[in-house]
Amino acid sequence: MAEQSNHLEHEDFVIRVRPTFTGRGVWTGDAEVSVITSKDNNLDDEVFGGMEMFVMMLLASLPVMEDDEYVREKIYSYVNEHYEDYFVPAESQSSTEVIVESSETDNVIRLSFTTPTKGEA
Repeated sequence: MAEQSNHLEHEDFVIRVRPTFTGRGVWTGDAEVSVITSKDNNLDDEVFGGMEMFVMMLLASLPVMEDDEYVREKIYSYVNEHYEDYFVPAESQSSTEVIVESSETDNVIRLSFTTPTKGEA
């Protein structure tokens, strides 16, 4: 696996997983899953479309795992064997300010990424 960068870039597609809670603050066992990219994403249409399809395929694995025990167990075993390849501890991540813009008219959330030095380091 390639070395991971700990900061977000404008061309990144971020899959956000947010736990859902009851009105009393108890986790429901569910989560909201959404895809976020920067409004400054300057990928051309072909690359953007390819990335969009790839992300949709990743997200499609969620209902497939829910419906297919074999797939669920296969992925679970893989994650157990390769957990450290994917997990990035929070303390090793650089700080990046993320500005979220959303709209009631579509299902796209756009981000603006800034660093503490705002490119002036």
